Amino acid sequence: MAILTPTPPKIADATDEMVNLLKESGSLLYGNFTLASGKTSPYYFDSKLLTLDPEGAKVVGEYFFDKLADTGIAAVGGMALGAIPIVNAVALISHLQGHNLPGFYVRKEAKSHGTQNLIEGKIPPNRNAPVAILDDVVTGGGSILQAINAVKKRGNPITEVMCILDRNEGGRDLLREHSYELKSMFSVEDGKIKFND
Repeated sequence: MAILTPTPPKIADATDEMVNLLKESGSLLYGNFTLASGKTSPYYFDSKLLTLDPEGAKVVGEYFFDKLADTGIAAVGGMALGAIPIVNAVALISHLQGHNLPGFYVRKEAKSHGTQNLIEGKIPPNRNAPVAILDDVVTGGGSILQAINAVKKRGNPITEVMCILDRNEGGRDLLREHSYELKSMFSVEDGKIKFND
């Protein structure tokens, strides 16, 4: 009996600048990888190769800022470590655009020293101020939901949830069960990674 191996997705054929940037950054790797969710995968998106590259950071920051600028949010944040470069990029672009969106991140567990914070950075002091939660990759949705729950427990409403890559492996459905609609820059659809304009 033959064992079927999942086929890694290809980047959709396009001349789009965004798709080319994903190719050129080298952030899409093929092989045998174990994901944070514990699942194995024939491909891995190493977001840091995109978000820690000067051009990549600019493009990602501009993309998220453009989607968030008119939503009424007061800050952007996400789970350490994946969201930190994205949050920084959005905060910087927002300042350059004259529409300051401060950033914060959620630790996996509270510090045992100093301030003993679970949430670091510039989360709005007004606990009714809405925020956006960002992440690099969503697979099963557990990591981004952890960030959402930490911020929700603090009292801030989460009105926007976004990621760079939605692997379409259950995370979107999990978030929907908790009344959050995931938006993504790229998504895996029909065996291809597509840019979502």
